[in-house]
Amino acid sequence: MICKKCNYEIPDGAKFCPICGEKQDVPAAYPAPVPPPPPAYGYAQPQESVKDSPKYVGFGEAIKLYFVNYVNFKTRSTRSEYWYAFLFVTLIKICCWLLNAVIPGLSYIASLAFFLPTLAITYRRFHDTGRTGTFPLIKSIVCGLWSILSAAVVICFILAIVGAIDDDIISIEGWLAMLFIASGTMFIPLGLKIYEIVICCLDGQHEPNKYGREPRY
Repeated sequence: MICKKCNYEIPDGAKFCPICGEKQDVPAAYPAPVPPPPPAYGYAQPQESVKDSPKYVGFGEAIKLYFVNYVNFKTRSTRSEYWYAFLFVTLIKICCWLLNAVIPGLSYIASLAFFLPTLAITYRRFHDTGRTGTFPLIKSIVCGLWSILSAAVVICFILAIVGAIDDDIISIEGWLAMLFIASGTMFIPLGLKIYEIVICCLDGQHEPNKYGREPRY
């Protein structure tokens, strides 16, 4: 576009020449640019995804997101999504425990089935607070090792009492001492679980972080 007075080349659609100040006749082909609306929360919003959780979810929506994100260890989850899913899993496990008399081992099957998605949603809950999700994995490993060790000590203690284990290996008093040690170390996984619960109760970051956008719109 050329200025009609000084013949200076000016940007297309400019109303005034930046050199001489002459008002220009803006052709209809160059309408005045419309400024874009200000982005919400100070950043551009990406397109919605079914794997993104909204700000507040109900019980049914939280269960849906729990299973849709079965192995999602990358994005973020809000408090409502996490705690409604926690309530759902707890209720199912209680029902399975009550049905153990009819179907032996049902509670263990439920625990294995819910282990991976529960670990994944805990990962995402930590991500929502800006923390790495490796802590829930470490806590699960520690709790699992403690459970195996404690179960082994209890079984060996019972076998020592009934005489199935030779006292030359470890006496009953020795197994009893190991049982007390295993009971004392339960405060380690308990403390890790309490810390995890505290973090999952915290509000998430109200801005995007390295784990994804803020899932609150």
